[in-house]
Amino acid sequence: MIVVAKVTIVVPIYNVEKYLKDCFESFLKQTSHDFVVLAINDGSPDNSQVIIDEYVQKFPEIFHCIKKENGGYGSVLQLAVNTIDTPYFLICDPDDTLEPDAVRVLLDLAEVSDADITIGAKSYVYVNSTDKDYTYAYNREFVTLLTNTVYHHGTAAYNDLFFIDPSPHAKLYKREVAQNISFPEKVGYTDNILFYLSLLTAEKVIYTDISLANYLIDRPGNTMTDVSFKALNGQISVFKGVINQAERRTNIPPIFWYRMFESFKYMLYQTRNLSCSEEEFMKIMDHLETFLDRLKPYDKDIRPFYKKYSKNGFVEKTRDSILMGKVGSKAVYQNLKKKMLKEFRENQAKRNA
Repeated sequence: MIVVAKVTIVVPIYNVEKYLKDCFESFLKQTSHDFVVLAINDGSPDNSQVIIDEYVQKFPEIFHCIKKENGGYGSVLQLAVNTIDTPYFLICDPDDTLEPDAVRVLLDLAEVSDADITIGAKSYVYVNSTDKDYTYAYNREFVTLLTNTVYHHGTAAYNDLFFIDPSPHAKLYKREVAQNISFPEKVGYTDNILFYLSLLTAEKVIYTDISLANYLIDRPGNTMTDVSFKALNGQISVFKGVINQAERRTNIPPIFWYRMFESFKYMLYQTRNLSCSEEEFMKIMDHLETFLDRLKPYDKDIRPFYKKYSKNGFVEKTRDSILMGKVGSKAVYQNLKKKMLKEFRENQAKRNA
């Protein structure tokens, strides 16, 4: 009997031979057999292809491979979205693993609810450690998601979904919800594009608090630990891309624009940890200003949510209020640049001492 898979597990692969077998073995331990694996070798210079070939040969009904020139994470997602023919897909980064029930739980929830996106909790795991830390995969400081409950686009409850961590872990997407998304090449963080634009398109989303994926959070080279000029510059470009594509959609919840402003704030704070030249630092600050400029037309959407959720002090709230507006924003941002450049120079001096 030929079983037609319902889920494609997409694995973007670049320089991960140390972790790849553990990732693949977690697929073989799945309690559901309703999936195939699409391993996409993004021009990896290590021995990852040898490992891929081994699993393709041993399990040809499960593992499939595409080899391509290096184009970055976004190019892999674009190829995957254009290639897969299953109704659903999920992404598992090659240094991460799935829990044995991951496919079964996510697929069962998706099918019973007809959800466009099905989201699970996850656990943080660490290099050279057996520790495992559970996380709900959303910011519980602001919202509490109901497990096994369908969220409908256009309702007030749907706003809470914008506090979900956009990383790909334990997220099952209907293929159609991502069909019209464009992913940039040569940058990381493109999982943000997939999540936020899919969330704008989806009609129904369901969440479970069962941990279904294990995220190796402290691997050297992980995008979460990369504080280079290239990484942050790419991150800003990705979020500008999110806005560019969001503006082509209709019925955008105002909270989306608030979350984009908070992304601006997060990247602004990241500049304090940048490892780069002073010239590159100033380029980042200028690039961030162009992102802020894209958000200003939506200040009336941003302000109510900022007032509701922000825990900043009075001075920072006042500054942010001006930054969001059309009057005084440029002057305030110029002063902010001077202040942060001074901090950057002080941090550089400490590193070089």
